[in-house]
Parts: sequence; structure tokens; C-alpha cells
Amino acid sequence: MEESDRKEFISRIGTFFLLIGAGMMVLFIGSDMGASTNFAFFFLSVLGLGLGWYFKRITAPPPKTGGNRFEGLRKLQQKQHEAKAKKEAAKKKK
Repeated sequence: MEESDRKEFISRIGTFFLLIGAGMMVLFIGSDMGASTNFAFFFLSVLGLGLGWYFKRITAPPPKTGGNRFEGLRKLQQKQHEAKAKKEAAKKKK
């Protein structure tokens, strides 16, 4: 099994646990609104959500560097400076 296949599989398991946890939370809320509250649903939902979050988190890609945040603006400013420098150079030649 390749590394990318393994990560995708673990990510899918994490999604499964997140869905199970969300379903258990709905069942807990339903039992709370009913006659008797079943806290087993609550604890299972917390466990499922925790495991799902953990599995999704360990397979998440690393965060991107913050240096590319305003790259488009920097390129625009650089082009403006280059155009201004060309105009000044053309004026000096005349």
C-alpha cells in the first residue's frame, strides 16, 4: 500500500467516525428531548468526533507558508515600478 493510499484510507476512516459521532449526537439530543436521557449516546458521540478529528488531523497536508499571502499585490507593484522606471529612462534619453 502506497503512502498516499494509506493517508486517504485513514482520512476516510476519520470521516466515518465524524459521521458516526454526529449521528450519535443527534440521537443523544433526541433522547434528551424525550422521556429519558441516554448519556451513552453522548459519550459515544464525543468519542467518535474525537477519533474522527484525530484521524483527519494526522492525514492533513502541512500548512502553507505565509509568504505568498499578498504575492499578487507585490507583482502588481513591481510592474508599476518597472513601468515608471521605463518612463523615467525614456524622459532622460530625450
